[in-house]
Amino acid sequence: MVTSTWNSFNLADRNGMIKFKKKLQGLKKEIRKWVTDFKSAQSSSTKDLKKKLLDIDKVLDQGGVTDDVLFTRMEIMKQLHNLNFANSIDFIQKAKVRWAIEGDENSKFFHGVINRRRNNLSVKGIMIDGAWVDDPSRVKEEFRSHFEDRYSDPGTRQGSINFTFPNKLTVDQ
Repeated sequence: MVTSTWNSFNLADRNGMIKFKKKLQGLKKEIRKWVTDFKSAQSSSTKDLKKKLLDIDKVLDQGGVTDDVLFTRMEIMKQLHNLNFANSIDFIQKAKVRWAIEGDENSKFFHGVINRRRNNLSVKGIMIDGAWVDDPSRVKEEFRSHFEDRYSDPGTRQGSINFTFPNKLTVDQ
């Protein structure tokens, strides 16, 4: 459609930029018309499928269950699912375009929120042996050594339980 529409324009304008602009404007009109027709066809198709599904559900409620009816219902449900999936992909694409156009308006706000949160959650200093230390390199070193000690390999020590259990299982249990 795009190629045939583009090639169908015969403009007598000598200026190449103006000719290009007019071709783009005409193409935009044709694409908008096609999108409108496509969406109306898709909407009517969805309505028809829902009506068919309602009719089949009425037949099923009256006890007319056959393999053909169930297969037809399954096919209609599949077609409805495919139409809904196509609509959801379209909405996702529109959201991405909207974010690309308008997304930068909010970036200053979101960067402010993130920076404020980072400042609030940062460690300003710690107590080491009863003294407050706020030197960043010393704080980092203390954190590193603390977690290194905490998560170091415990070695080959095996734990033992020094507890007598009042209830013991017998061999039969």
